[in-house]
Amino acid sequence: MKTLLKLSFSLLLLINSPILLLAQSATNNDGFTITEIVIKDSVPAKELINRATAWAQKKHPKYEKENAVGGTTKVELDAKFKIKPKELNPPHDYTGVISMHVKIEVKDGKYKYTINKVRHTADNGKNSGGDITKDIPECGTMFLPDMTWKKIKGEAIRQANGLAEDLKDAMSTPVKTTSEDW
Repeated sequence: MKTLLKLSFSLLLLINSPILLLAQSATNNDGFTITEIVIKDSVPAKELINRATAWAQKKHPKYEKENAVGGTTKVELDAKFKIKPKELNPPHDYTGVISMHVKIEVKDGKYKYTINKVRHTADNGKNSGGDITKDIPECGTMFLPDMTWKKIKGEAIRQANGLAEDLKDAMSTPVKTTSEDW
């Protein structure tokens, strides 16, 4: 009876092993990404793309927008936030920028925004942490210890969430357009 039980268990494990392997390899580990689909009832896609374009062109006091590219269905840009230690003469100076990629896709009555590719780049070059999803910074833990790296990652996530809120506010207000009638 024991051998029959062992044999059936082994056979069951053998049959299910390809499924288990596929389940593990299909996981998507793209890192930190904020994605949301926002429904805007009865707002045409043209109006939503105008709002996204206006937001991309508008200056903001907390961050800079660069490399804005627009089309008929999407707007993409890079946003950069300045970051600096809050202490005087820090032992690990990570002063620099946190950059992230923003993509806004529109359809009739809805839009989707994605914020990803969040990176830290130091002004001095040697303390650059790189991709915030990594456990160890690109420069190594000698230049950015664990607690400092966690502070940078927390600040980057906070800035990305603030950017998302700013984007949602801008997409809620209509854009004034010049009328074609004369």
